[in-house]
Amino acid sequence: MFLVNGMKATLRKYNRNDTNNAYDDQDIQEVPISCCPYDISQGIAFGLYTVPEAKGYYQVKRDLDVRKGDQIVFIGRNTDPSFEGQIHTVLNVQDNWIFNRVENKIVAVK
Repeated sequence: MFLVNGMKATLRKYNRNDTNNAYDDQDIQEVPISCCPYDISQGIAFGLYTVPEAKGYYQVKRDLDVRKGDQIVFIGRNTDPSFEGQIHTVLNVQDNWIFNRVENKIVAVK
């Protein structure tokens, strides 16, 4: 359930090609996504979803294939101009469960 109009961004997926097991820095897929800032105050109160070195948290749709080490690049259109061109690296991805189903993912970024 993703009820807000998210900020437009591009997700850079690294090493999704399963043909070889070695790390390939040229194997990059870029996917347009929408994400919204996540208020972590509830998570801090219960000790959930917190990563000490994280600079921010974002909520993304549940079917998005995002992994640790990927990058999120914000697009300036339809967002706050201060976010334009910012690049964030994904530190941690956790699922939000509601009624035995993953509703969205919380991405901790640096």
